[in-house]
Amino acid sequence: MTKNKQNKYQNYAYSIKKYIDKSSNSLCLVTKDNIESKYIFNELSILIENRPIQLFPENDILPYDHFSIPDEITKQRFQLINNRNKEKHILITSVRNLFEIFPDKYFFKSEETFSINDKLSIDSIIKIVESLNYQKKTNVENINEYSIRGGIIDVFSPIYKNPLRIEIFDDQIESIRLFEIESQLSIKNIERFSISKGSLFSLDDQKVSSFIKKWREYFTDTDERYCSIFQKIKNNEVAEGIEIYFPFFFKKTSTFIEIFNKYDYIKYHDLNNSINKYNHLIENRYEDESHDSTRPLIKPSDLFLNYKDVMNFTESIKKIDANEIDYSFESFKKVEEAIQKHEFSDKKIVLMSSVPSEIEKLKEKYKTEAIRINNIGEIKKDVSLIYGDIVRPINITDENILVFHKEYIDKSEFKIDSSNAKSLKKDTLSKLFQIGDLIVHEDYGLGIYEGLEVVEANKKLSEYIKITYDKNEVLYVPLKNINKISNYHKNNNTNIKIDSLSSNKWSIKKSKADKRVIDHAAEILDIESRRNNANSPSLKADEDLFLNFEKEFPYNETPDQIESILSIKKDLSLIKPMNRVLCGDVGFGKTEVAMRAAFISVSSNKQVIIITPSTVLCDQHYDSFIKRFENFPVTINKLNRHTSNNNKENIINSFNSKKTDILIATHIVFNNSINYESTGLLIIDEEHKFGIKQKNFIKDKQSNVHVLYLSATPIPRTMNLVFSGLKDFSFLQTPPTNRINIKSFLKIQTSQLLKEALTREKVRGGQCFIVQNDIDKMESIKKEINNLLPDFNVSIAHGRLSKKEIKKVMHEFKNGEIDGLICTTIIEMGLDIPNANTIVIINSHNFGLSQLHQLRGRVGRSEKQGYCYFLIPTLEIPKLSRNRLDSIIRHSNLGEGFLIAEEDLELRGGGEMLGDKQSGHIDNIGLSLYLSMLKDAINSQKDTKESIKKDIEINFYDSAYISEDYLPSPLERLKIYKKLDELLTFKDLKTLNTNLRDRCGKIPIETKNLIDNKRFYLKVLNTGIKCIKSNEKNTNFEITSDIKDEHLNKLVSLAQDEPQKYQINSNNKFIYKYHELNSEVRRQNINELLDEIF
Repeated sequence: MTKNKQNKYQNYAYSIKKYIDKSSNSLCLVTKDNIESKYIFNELSILIENRPIQLFPENDILPYDHFSIPDEITKQRFQLINNRNKEKHILITSVRNLFEIFPDKYFFKSEETFSINDKLSIDSIIKIVESLNYQKKTNVENINEYSIRGGIIDVFSPIYKNPLRIEIFDDQIESIRLFEIESQLSIKNIERFSISKGSLFSLDDQKVSSFIKKWREYFTDTDERYCSIFQKIKNNEVAEGIEIYFPFFFKKTSTFIEIFNKYDYIKYHDLNNSINKYNHLIENRYEDESHDSTRPLIKPSDLFLNYKDVMNFTESIKKIDANEIDYSFESFKKVEEAIQKHEFSDKKIVLMSSVPSEIEKLKEKYKTEAIRINNIGEIKKDVSLIYGDIVRPINITDENILVFHKEYIDKSEFKIDSSNAKSLKKDTLSKLFQIGDLIVHEDYGLGIYEGLEVVEANKKLSEYIKITYDKNEVLYVPLKNINKISNYHKNNNTNIKIDSLSSNKWSIKKSKADKRVIDHAAEILDIESRRNNANSPSLKADEDLFLNFEKEFPYNETPDQIESILSIKKDLSLIKPMNRVLCGDVGFGKTEVAMRAAFISVSSNKQVIIITPSTVLCDQHYDSFIKRFENFPVTINKLNRHTSNNNKENIINSFNSKKTDILIATHIVFNNSINYESTGLLIIDEEHKFGIKQKNFIKDKQSNVHVLYLSATPIPRTMNLVFSGLKDFSFLQTPPTNRINIKSFLKIQTSQLLKEALTREKVRGGQCFIVQNDIDKMESIKKEINNLLPDFNVSIAHGRLSKKEIKKVMHEFKNGEIDGLICTTIIEMGLDIPNANTIVIINSHNFGLSQLHQLRGRVGRSEKQGYCYFLIPTLEIPKLSRNRLDSIIRHSNLGEGFLIAEEDLELRGGGEMLGDKQSGHIDNIGLSLYLSMLKDAINSQKDTKESIKKDIEINFYDSAYISEDYLPSPLERLKIYKKLDELLTFKDLKTLNTNLRDRCGKIPIETKNLIDNKRFYLKVLNTGIKCIKSNEKNTNFEITSDIKDEHLNKLVSLAQDEPQKYQINSNNKFIYKYHELNSEVRRQNINELLDEIF
């Protein structure tokens, strides 16, 4: 997309508003493309408050594409179609949508509607959703999915923005709730619900038969055996790119115009050029793709509405005319000057911004106020302000009002609204076992996880973890001992042999590792001791000043940011040097947290040095810091390879003489001419990019300076320091609002694939990165792109270019003047181009895992679907490279940088993380167990009881487990067992109980018993009670020497006062006797007894 440089703009928005005001019907506004649709949508949203305005999105794929329509777009379209006749509204669409064919409009009709108290069984609703071809899942996350847990059925009907949770008891609907996808927890009760079809291609036997029949009739001489998409559909699998066979699935199809046939259509452009352009694209794509005999194509005339019909229709609809506005930068400056000089004759000016803090600044600057747009006709002042987000001005001619957007105010790096922010599940931080995984039991060694199994023992049912060992030996582990089991992090270079239950080899390996762990713990504590003895300045900002700085942040902080800032404030206030890692994916808000830390240091009259690994990132940080600190008396400078020698000397002198508060620099800062004497805070961005010599330099400065590390994918050694407790850790896991996962692909490089990827992005108005790390081959790639796509404007950027050349190219790319940028990893960090949403990485097998993750993070930084192509020349690439690429494809979800770092650790092996001394022991017993043993050894040597978990046995000889009927997924059950094992507070137990009740329905007795056992555990934790065993005749409490005197005295008194009921024997057991009490009564009585004693 090359930005249109014309400065004249027809004032359509206001003219359309005037037309809409006179119409009582629903209107459909047809635009030339998706970009224009979004512009006019934003403008009309500002002007019109009394009618809903909706945008019908384009499908975001090319004609004859290999990809399918993104789920989010399908969801939006279904909602718009299902709700099309509910109220009078304005619908905006582009000409591309007029070409598309859809199912018959009756396809979208709501099938079933139910209310609370209606009679409905679980079996009945399952039949309904399956008849509509909903897919059964463990957790519902997308439209057209359902899941069952106990008396709860979750369904995602496209009618709603959130999925439904229907609770059924005794074949009656007891409650209906909407729930949040990310947390899977209920957010709102509703009275009734409807279910309609949720997918265009939900495959049942009838649809598959129809597809096969029509395929064979249409493609009479195609060998279907070699058509992978045919074979997938034949096996009831929805294949990527299935849309190219759309007519084969439906008896009857319709068009956009037929579905929205009750609307009055209007336009404000001549649309013929856009129609011809898209028709040529269809024809060219058909020509390009039709050579593949394994993927035969339906003719354009059978897959799209004929372009002449589209043209005839658009020619017939009413066109809205408008007057012209000059909106060049020069004209805006004239308005600014006029505002400053109060030179108005007949115009009132309304300035607009979507950033609340900017509105506040404008209020102060122009001594004016913010108004609501529906009061615009009552404007009295020369200058007023409104909230909004438009690019082009609006001329309200009847009122002599000109609305300008303050787009010349730079926007922040990211936009987060914590009220709508999606928080990743904590489960992403700890891996759970999958069947077939290698796992380690700390007492029995390395085995293979075989799943969960319900076993009857002593007349009670319990669920166990099944592990197989050498010679098919089997171990059943009670789930109360789940803490003894950990993942085995596999080094690819290690030949792995599972252990034997009948051998002592495991105990020998563990014993050797234990000795090394003790030495390792001593080394760590020695380093920590030296760190604790070092003195750093205590940094505290004036609270009022810091509050003002916080208010300048134009967006709402996420909960993770708030938590991280509080932790850092506390660290900086101590004389012990801060040593903290702040981990978060690109765009998750690390920079803002770092800015606040820098502000605290500067407010305490201490300087800040920010070290970046690249010139691009240095420039990015400099620009961001200058803007963020513009209203505060803070001097900021930068040093990098583009700094001239004269300027370099001046900047260093300025810093050394304490005239510079914040210095942002690349590796150039690693020289002895910089005076660190007054430095309070060192911020290191992407530490892994620096060499050994530079890291040693950092370590020398670290003993008495606060240090904050920023990283998306911490390197193994940094993770070791986090795990060992030598570095504190903060994690930003809440992604920006409306951000969606990037689609990632591993492909063999071909010219056709390159052409398709670049064309898809250009057609939807976006831009592309093409990463080629071999500078000598960049020109040939550029030539290839020019031959494939003559209209695709592409430039080159790499580190050998001069500062002036790089700046020019990057400026053009940021401004949308070029479509694609062929570049090296110069773009890896610090670049924020929200309109660039496709990245092609050539020879991706030559990159490291964290590098691939950083490069992928350059795209998908807006609400648009991002695409990342990892290209390789052939399938024959080294195994380690293949494993890296498999890992990056597998971890494509937002916020998974930490998981990628963990995976990187597995691929490299333990020695990379902890050093060669430890690597052999890690390979023998597994990284997770080694770290657990190390943590215990550190706590033991520190003589602290912190985090040493106590084994307390609670046994009522009744069934205590989560049944498969209540929670069918073994993985979900394992998550609950693990959470139950790890939680250590009654508050967390209550939350688990509440969430389980919400997600699965009424809790059955055996699961209540399981939760109750944990409650008893928490009650007696740290009391000196080691074991509670309760049967039908008595309950034994095993007492240890840790019991407090006051508690022991209470037990003794009970035994003395009621010896027929209570007694203490010589084996330190307190016995509670009774006659034939059932489990429920025993639990209640013992709960009361424990409350009385403790």
